[in-house]
Amino acid sequence: MNKTQKFIVTSALPYAEAVPHLGNFVGSILPADVYFKYLKMKGEDAIFICGSDQHGTPIELKAIKAGITPDRLSNEVHEKIKKVMERSGCTFTYYGKTHSESNKLTVYEIFESLRKNGYIIETEDTQAYCSVDDRFLSDRFIIGTCPYCGYSDARGDQCENCGHLLSPQELIEPYCAVCGNKKLEFRKTKNLALDLEALSGEIKAFVESHKHNNWTKNAINKTLSYLEQGLKPRDITRNIKWGFPVPLKGFEDKAFYVWFDAVIGYIGITREWSESQYLNYWKDPDTKLIQFMGKDNLEFHTMMWPGILIGAGREYVLPHTIKVFEYLNAKGVKFSKSKGVGLNMEGAVELLPSDYWRFALMYLLPETSDTDFSIEEFIEIVNKVMNDKIGNLVNRVLTIYGANRGIISGEEDDAASISKARSIISEYIAEFDAINMRNALHKVIELSELGNEVMSSTEPWKLAKAGDANSKREFSKIMVSLRQIVYDLGIMLWPFAPDAASKILDYFGMDGQPEIKMLENVPDIDTNKPPKAIFSKITEKERKNFEKYIDS
Repeated sequence: MNKTQKFIVTSALPYAEAVPHLGNFVGSILPADVYFKYLKMKGEDAIFICGSDQHGTPIELKAIKAGITPDRLSNEVHEKIKKVMERSGCTFTYYGKTHSESNKLTVYEIFESLRKNGYIIETEDTQAYCSVDDRFLSDRFIIGTCPYCGYSDARGDQCENCGHLLSPQELIEPYCAVCGNKKLEFRKTKNLALDLEALSGEIKAFVESHKHNNWTKNAINKTLSYLEQGLKPRDITRNIKWGFPVPLKGFEDKAFYVWFDAVIGYIGITREWSESQYLNYWKDPDTKLIQFMGKDNLEFHTMMWPGILIGAGREYVLPHTIKVFEYLNAKGVKFSKSKGVGLNMEGAVELLPSDYWRFALMYLLPETSDTDFSIEEFIEIVNKVMNDKIGNLVNRVLTIYGANRGIISGEEDDAASISKARSIISEYIAEFDAINMRNALHKVIELSELGNEVMSSTEPWKLAKAGDANSKREFSKIMVSLRQIVYDLGIMLWPFAPDAASKILDYFGMDGQPEIKMLENVPDIDTNKPPKAIFSKITEKERKNFEKYIDS
């Protein structure tokens, strides 16, 4: 008996400081959801695990300014994110959070294994201290100018603008993010670190052996570059209160650094989903762990996360595929999660249904380079691609088919157009299997273009009006072929625009999630259901609703 292949799909965990903006959404969560939907259409044993990343100093800082606890703030934002992701059509197997007992237990277990295996070392660090607030400042409590790109709002751990990992001492003119004090002291303090240097050989071997598993080029090249420079121990504790306390004598006043418990959160959240099932996925050596993230999360997932798993030696599966996306940049549009302004996903789904965002953002998916997002281009995708190419085709086929149902006989089709359609479908499946989702979406569009070409070149409405038998037979063949193309479009659209797919498939008597194997069916249309719009063009009134998000 063949063993069933298992898949764990994850996306980088949304940070529970604010609702994700469009760039956050398309940079990890949306492509993960699209791929997961495809796996389920194939009938695979797959789970999609995600959740809110709740620890870290930005949350603590924001809570201080709001006069509430970090726990309350992160839980309130968690609920908002969970709700908006559901409205965005995401179908997580489980959406949990990192500040949970399940994750805490998992973090402690892995930490103890790393310590016993000799990969946790004690370090003496120089850490910023603010005499005004009378506290050590974790890296994200420190703001300054990036020495690499000159960005003036770089954090003490990483520059948001260029992505470089930093230390507070590298910042130019650093200051306290709580009170603005520019006269920071740097005092010595003890911490615990993951000995990445001792693990570097095994991490490099992991990268070399896994990089051919559909890793993106940026994941491979940047990781190998870091490995060539040499890995150094990286702190996993900080002088902070918000986080899981360190369960080791002498370090009780410290908590785990957010990056450490966040990546372990993939396991902890799965455990929160099901204590009885999580090990069936995470400890099955044949499970494929497919991870999606933006390029700012690359180092944590290609080196540190595998290093944790290898060093702990608890037989958890290592990442099989790592898909790293570039940035979706706002071109004339305000969106900044950290600054709390602009078009986030909460505002997006208030403006238009989720299908419009899912389709357009996947159309713009920044797979190989940064991509610009503008309101103008978004409207063009909706109006000219979604509506004109797909929606209009579906509507015309349903209308002509319904009006001439009586002269459509048999199942004979136009062999040439069906052959082309089958070729496009094969390419769609191949692109999805290679986890090239944007290419797969373009195959959906290509199929709609084929349908429109058949429609315009044959003009079936004229054949329907002709009285001779040959014309009617030709009309029947063409409409059977167009019926098949529309049906196939309904199935192929499902991962990208599930509501639109459901509208199309409803005309074929289908409800719920379709299956890839259904593409081979020859369905009939329920002509008792009048055709309705699948997509609609964005009106001038709707266009004006975007104005508050456009930079003046």
